[in-house]
This record gives sequence, C-alpha cells and structure tokens, in this order.
Amino acid sequence: MQNDIDAALYLKMNVDKGIKLGDENIMNLLKSSELINELTADFIEKPLYAVWRIIALSEIPYTERLEYTRRVVQYIIDRLSTPSGFTLTGKVTDLLPCYNSMLVEALSKLGYADTASVQNAVTWIKRYQLFERNASSAWDGKGIQKYGGCLKSTPCFIGVAKAVKALLRYNEAINGNDKEAEALISKGTAYILRHKLYKRLSDHQPINRHITNLAFPASYQLNIVELLEIAHLTGNIRHPNCREVADCVIGKRTKDGFWKTNYVYKADGYVSFDQRGRKGDWLTYLIEKYLEPENE
Repeated sequence: MQNDIDAALYLKMNVDKGIKLGDENIMNLLKSSELINELTADFIEKPLYAVWRIIALSEIPYTERLEYTRRVVQYIIDRLSTPSGFTLTGKVTDLLPCYNSMLVEALSKLGYADTASVQNAVTWIKRYQLFERNASSAWDGKGIQKYGGCLKSTPCFIGVAKAVKALLRYNEAINGNDKEAEALISKGTAYILRHKLYKRLSDHQPINRHITNLAFPASYQLNIVELLEIAHLTGNIRHPNCREVADCVIGKRTKDGFWKTNYVYKADGYVSFDQRGRKGDWLTYLIEKYLEPENE
C-alpha cells in the first residue's frame, strides 16, 4: 500500500481498477483506515448525524460489512423511512427531496437498493420530483413548504442534481433494469447541462455561493465535485457545456498538481475526507478520475 494515503482510499483505488482483494485483506484495510476509525468511533442517534455518517461510509468500498454501518442503516430504516420515502422526522409530510435522494444514493451503494425503504423513496422521486422547468408536482407535504422553491415551476437545482445522482446509483445497483429511472436521469442530466452544470440561466452566474467549492464527501451544499461526478457517470464529461466547469476545477489545482478542500460543511456527524487547506488525497484522486477523458 502507498504509505502516504489512507487505507480506505487505497481500497477504493483498487476497487475502481477492478483489482480483486481477498476477504482478509479487505477487512485488514478497513480496520487499519484512520478515516474509517474516525467515522465509526461513535454514533449519536440523531437523524442528521445518521445521514452524514451513512453518506460518508457509502463512499468507501465494503463498509457494508462493518457492524457500525449496519447499525446506522437500521436506525435510518427504523426512524427515517416512511411509505413515501425518507424524512428527517419519520413523518411523511416532512419529506424533503434532497435528503430523500441522498439516502437513496447512499443506501443503493451499500447494497440496499432492493429494500422496501429504498424502493418507496425511489417511487417518490419518480412521482413527484421535477426535472425541468414549467412542470408541476402533485406532492402536498407541508414540510417542504418551509423551504420555498423545492418543487416550484423553476425547481431547486440542488434537488434535481441530488435526484439524478440517486437514480444513477440506484439503477446501477439493480443492473440498469429500471427504464423509467433511465428516462428521468436523461431528463435531469439535460437540465443540468443547460445550466453548464453550475450557472443560472438568467444571468450566467454561479447558482449559489457554495457550488464552486471543493469538498468531499457530499453534504446538503451541492458542489462541482458532485456535478463532475454526474457528468462522468452519464458519459458527458466531453460535452461542450461541461467545459467551463472543468476549466474552473482545473484552475483550482495547486502548482504541485493537486487539489485542496476549501469548504467543510459544519454539521454533527459530518466528517471531511481531506483536511481543509492541505493536500487533498481524496479530492485529487476523484477529480483526476472524473476529468480523465479531458486529459487524453
């Protein structure tokens, strides 16, 4: 193993390359990772704490084998799952699209795509999430009204992007067998591409002040790392409308050829994989992976 990277990243690199690792080797790497030890050191039974921990764990291969991960998943299923999808209160009326989608994505990557909880949440996305302008949603949950523009005629851009990521990972987990999900992925991706991944259509400025940040793993604050991931997963990294965001990211590379985290989301349970202001091993690996076709 490379001495200068955490065992969790080494594990991900090998999995991405298709290298087969034995069960004993996998468990040794999981146990020796300082990052995983930090993520599993404690668990506070609060909804958002569970959300940020499960999102982080879903980014590391084989963490579904850990008892800690199973405990967090069970908490989410018991406390946050409803017949309509995931909510932070366990009440159907309080469902928020972005959190529902983030949990679909994380649980799908951890092997829970076929559970009733994830299936219900995916059904909500299919029925109620908007993927284009001037459409209407029949969802009437009261909780969503506190946050303004989630499902208005100009839908929340964060909600669209998070839903596309969720459906991508869900459909990947079920071997691409959901044609309705595929159609919505295409529709949502087209919407994102029209925005050049990060700009408002009205004045061509960044959609919000966090969208050009470099941070990992995902939080509520959508950023260009997630948007590059969407472009990568959908085969659109060469699309002309991705050029600006790619240039923006390349412009943030240090003279030494790596990237640094410049924003850390503040929330109980959230753990940044790279320390702010220092060489970002995770960020550098992921950005190079997402931009690789650009460098051919």
